[in-house]
Amino acid sequence: MNKIKKEIRLYKLLEKLKKRDLYNQINNVNLINEELKKTDILLSKINNIIQENNKKTNKNLIGAIYKNKSKVINIMSKQKQIAENKKEFLLEQKNKTDLAIAKTFIQKDKVEKKIHKKKMEFSEFQDLKLEITNRNLTKN
Repeated sequence: MNKIKKEIRLYKLLEKLKKRDLYNQINNVNLINEELKKTDILLSKINNIIQENNKKTNKNLIGAIYKNKSKVINIMSKQKQIAENKKEFLLEQKNKTDLAIAKTFIQKDKVEKKIHKKKMEFSEFQDLKLEITNRNLTKN
């Protein structure tokens, strides 16, 4: 009987750990989603800057203006590449975290089933014990 109670207690502790892991993973996904939104906004701003500097305003451009625009375009292209790499990394991390969440949900469900099974086993044991004592009382 004590063994079953200990097992139930251990499974409940395991269930708490799985819930904690689940909350942490969901929090991580939310943070990743926020970073993805920020990265998308950054990419759109970089694209706008590149488009603005690609426009031809006048045929007789001064060399310094052309040089400055080409520097801006070059720098923004590098920044765009960095932002795209960051976005790819974040998407990869999000996929990994989603898989971890799915695994944790499955493990949590298994633990809940085991807890239910052990509780049923414990109640059957209590009923059996009660029947034995009732039989002993009726014989006297």
